[in-house]
Amino acid sequence: MKSVSNQRPPIMPGIAKGNIETIMQIEQAYMRQRSGVDRLCETISRFAGSISFVVVQIGGIVGWIVMNTGAIPGVVPLDPYPFSFLALIVAVEAIFLSTFVLMTQNRQTRQADHWAHLTLQIGLLGEQETTKVLQMLKLICARLGLDKVDSDGELKEMVGKTSVGMLAEELAQNLEKTRDLSEPVEGGK
Repeated sequence: MKSVSNQRPPIMPGIAKGNIETIMQIEQAYMRQRSGVDRLCETISRFAGSISFVVVQIGGIVGWIVMNTGAIPGVVPLDPYPFSFLALIVAVEAIFLSTFVLMTQNRQTRQADHWAHLTLQIGLLGEQETTKVLQMLKLICARLGLDKVDSDGELKEMVGKTSVGMLAEELAQNLEKTRDLSEPVEGGK
């Protein structure tokens, strides 16, 4: 059995390192473009989604209840049972927290859309490059007299240009069919 320390870690190709660096630069640029409000919303959302927030909430509510039940001698209850003011504070807090979370999600959605568009552009570029390579290979095969290439129907389809509009339309139709199949039939049948 080989020792783990004797094994060399796999070497990452330079092009992969370059791609990672490019992605990091794009992500950092996007993060720098955030407004102050976006940063505040993210900070609040991050804290509200932590165990620290849960502990603070529980501590605050328990403290409020203890303070307002008369359990502490000399402390006059500000909000006696049924703790109406506490309910108001919690309700207002919920409104603000949900707003901050929604604002953060909207920014994350814009960022995801940005990456999706970039991925689409890269995919389209890759498809165009592959089509061009296939066209060049077909010409080389023709020049070498390899006639079987002309009878390959699948290759003929691949060598032709792909219409993004037609693909989008076909996808939309298939998605619509899928939705139609998943919807319950009226009348419970």
